[in-house]
Amino acid sequence: MKEDVKDFQRATAERIIQLYRDHGRRRVLLADEVGLGKTFVARKVIDLVRDWHRDELHDDFFRVVYICSNVNIANQNIAKLGVGNKMNVSESRLSMQHLMIARQDQKIKLAMTDGRMPETIIPLTPATSFRFFGAQGTAPERALMFVILRRLPQFSDIQEQLSELFRFGVKYWQGHINNYEWYLKPDKEGRPRITPGYIEDITGKIQQMVDDETFVLTRQYALSDTNIDFNDRVDIVNRFRRAFAQISIDMLDPDLVIMDEFQRFSDLLQPGDDEQSMLVQKFFDPARDNTKILLLSATPYKPFTTLEELNESGEDTHYRDFLKVMDFLFVSKDPDEPERFKLTWHNFSNALKSGEIEPLLTAKQRAEDALYNVMCRTERFNTGIIEEHCDTVEVLPGDIVAYAQGAELLRKIGAGNMPLEYVKSAPYLLSFMDRYELKKKVVKGITGTDLLASSASDTLLLNRRKINNYQPITHTNGKLKYLHDLVFGKRHEKKAHLLLWVPASHPYYKAGGLFESDEARSFSKIILFSSWEMVPRMVSAMMSYYSELYTFGEFRKAKPEIKYTTDDRRRYGQTRLKEGNILEYPCKTLAGLYDPEKFFGQRLSDIRRAIRGEIARLLDGLNLPQTRRNNARHLLAIMKMFDNPKYQPDEQIAIPENALDVLTDIAIASPAVCAYRQSGDIEDAIRAAKAIVAIFNKPESAAIIDLIYNKKTYEDYYESVLDYCAIGNLQSVLDEYAHMLGTKAIGADLDEAIIDTSTLRVDTADSIGSDERKLAMRTHFAIPFIDKTVSDKSISRTTNIRKAFNSPFRPFIVSSTSIGQEGLDFHWYSRKIVHWNLPGNPVDLEQREGRINRFKCLAIRRNVSHLYPDIFSWDAMFAAARADLKGTDSDMVPFWCLPYGKLTDEQRQGLEKIERIVPLYPLSRDEYRYHHLISVLSLYRMTLGQPRQEELLDILSQLRLTDATADLTLDLCPYNKKIKSSVDE
Repeated sequence: MKEDVKDFQRATAERIIQLYRDHGRRRVLLADEVGLGKTFVARKVIDLVRDWHRDELHDDFFRVVYICSNVNIANQNIAKLGVGNKMNVSESRLSMQHLMIARQDQKIKLAMTDGRMPETIIPLTPATSFRFFGAQGTAPERALMFVILRRLPQFSDIQEQLSELFRFGVKYWQGHINNYEWYLKPDKEGRPRITPGYIEDITGKIQQMVDDETFVLTRQYALSDTNIDFNDRVDIVNRFRRAFAQISIDMLDPDLVIMDEFQRFSDLLQPGDDEQSMLVQKFFDPARDNTKILLLSATPYKPFTTLEELNESGEDTHYRDFLKVMDFLFVSKDPDEPERFKLTWHNFSNALKSGEIEPLLTAKQRAEDALYNVMCRTERFNTGIIEEHCDTVEVLPGDIVAYAQGAELLRKIGAGNMPLEYVKSAPYLLSFMDRYELKKKVVKGITGTDLLASSASDTLLLNRRKINNYQPITHTNGKLKYLHDLVFGKRHEKKAHLLLWVPASHPYYKAGGLFESDEARSFSKIILFSSWEMVPRMVSAMMSYYSELYTFGEFRKAKPEIKYTTDDRRRYGQTRLKEGNILEYPCKTLAGLYDPEKFFGQRLSDIRRAIRGEIARLLDGLNLPQTRRNNARHLLAIMKMFDNPKYQPDEQIAIPENALDVLTDIAIASPAVCAYRQSGDIEDAIRAAKAIVAIFNKPESAAIIDLIYNKKTYEDYYESVLDYCAIGNLQSVLDEYAHMLGTKAIGADLDEAIIDTSTLRVDTADSIGSDERKLAMRTHFAIPFIDKTVSDKSISRTTNIRKAFNSPFRPFIVSSTSIGQEGLDFHWYSRKIVHWNLPGNPVDLEQREGRINRFKCLAIRRNVSHLYPDIFSWDAMFAAARADLKGTDSDMVPFWCLPYGKLTDEQRQGLEKIERIVPLYPLSRDEYRYHHLISVLSLYRMTLGQPRQEELLDILSQLRLTDATADLTLDLCPYNKKIKSSVDE
């Protein structure tokens, strides 16, 4: 999303560059509260450092290294940072970067003919970039090492043997080698593909860095006639990996290193004796005066240590982590500075406990000034944007029976007690508990016995027959029933199962019907967090099943012969809209007949009437015969004739009886026409239309259309789809999506956002213990976000899930564990977050909610539209809101929050909020834990960086200092200080 930085972000970036340039700092922490756009601040810092290095330091090549905790975050954020050339995230291993840097440098220098300073950004992920133990590296990594090493005189006579040593049995080994040999050859014009002199330089460095013992051992292992011990081969490979990694670090020579969500790998900041630490310390060597380091994290250290945690570990991890980060930040030419800071902080801690307000305020100001020399933090002000739904869920008979049945089964096989938290979190536990040790014990215990049959299991395992025949599945878990009713209603009266996209926040016309009900207007996607991996699997499978039950299941009652088969040739609804159909043609003529702004606020029926008249005149001008047969092929030809009077169809064309109605809806709501009207780009419009057509070709979508329109034949499916697009305000939906993307051309983004229906394989009573017999349950309405593996396939899937959730289209629920808790955006179409299980720390609660409490989130857009219903465009609405509501506040108003206190009672009516949904069983300890989390959340900032925080909060409460929270809270916000300074002046 291409957005200019806001005033508070700009103030922070300017403070950071001031610390770098004027105060001689090399390391600065940007700790803005989650969701306030640290990436955009970093983007502005990049601009300022680039200008400084070019204009004052006369730098000839600008390099940024971006380090983040995983590839998904890198894929999301790397483009936001605005550096012109970026290296591939998958090439982030340090031992391979030397070739990629040489290749990138050469490409950039050849392309930079306008005198601008060359620049590049290089992404690294610690899991792949900095770790060398316990693995032999990837096949491409070893192939690149072999390509370099084969050129050394030590190995000139044993090329084949050396190749086999590094191969490790890889099947397509020669292909990897050929790939890297290609880089070393000139292109067709005879120009080098990499920096000239690269091979000579790299081989010379290897000769210097690798000891003789390693070369001798490598030759010995390569020439050995017997099998070499696997660990010995790994050791040799890792010796070279470390050497190549060190070379890469030297070649990186970054101007700026950005460490995003660095608390996930803060161990990299500490010195150590292992090779990993040695590499990292070389990377952060204080002698590299040219390199500036920017740490990004809303929670740069463990924010709060409870007394329970203190009693368990005996260590105050918050205080320890705080001091570790401060030691890293306060690295300067003055060796005494870290100790002076610790003394200042110690005096502040003592003053906090004393309770004397004046000395405390003085000590607090000194501590704040010291911290402000290395750290900036901006926080939201209390706007009331979050609405709490801490609801008691009903204890169902199934909850009790599930616990009893599970306990009985575990007792019979001697597998211990039934964990109550498991039963509270999910029904049908044995269906969804893959990779759990408890399930492995159960499978082992029942194998070869009839224990499962003799024990009632109707609450522990799903029933295959019921699922396959779309029969209701009994609610055996109070939380699942609560979620079901929240989304679908007790009798699925909320119609969420009939929606294929989130209704437009700012509809262009009044259509009535499905998309304008009260439930649809307030509909939101949901992000759900749980402590247990089985919960996202269960929620995704069951909520998707319910959506099918109320659509396909209902439709199938009248036509029981229809089946949802996995056979593409017989699958229900498969390719109902053929390739090249009328919805994929971006007719320029019809696009010009409907001007959304001209007809803004009118009724759809009136708009149809006006456009119908225009189309009638166009049809009269064609002088074609008429026919009573509906023919989509003829309609497509007619549209082409509209656009090109010289177009000659391959057959005799007649005007079908339904032409006026169909062409009218195409003009208003055809996917291709809407996309073309938005971008003016034919190719992009076709790509966008194909993505949307793919939605309507899915079985679950076909069932929705057939159920709503109850058509007797399928030949007129496109008519039903067009009407659905019209009543669904598709043009407004796509324009809102384009506004969030920051681009008019949305084809590529839609292509990635429309993901295929996937399946989860779950156990039933007749499959447990046999992977081959597992039941495949489709996930489309809801999907899990739980894949922790790092592979091209998993990275692509999780990236597409994020993009899909940030589109108006399905999935409507994403459920995750802590893997989705940090660094990722899920806010474009979600204002509801469900805490299925409570986190252990108050700031984890903030991190979760920070996924949807962000810039121009769904609640903000709907509220701005609510306050300015007569303004047509999103840009104009936000401009009006900023002019009317910002006042003396920062640009958080109106882009992150609204000043609710300044609004009239009339304006407040109908405003939407982010909903914090916490389903709790009655009389459970979770209720106490939740209220404790919320109370601590409001006070923990006062105890930032203090030891034994929970005890300190009790002391502050007894001293009644909690009333002075505002005065005693550290303010590290550059915007606030800038405003205060101007007021003082």
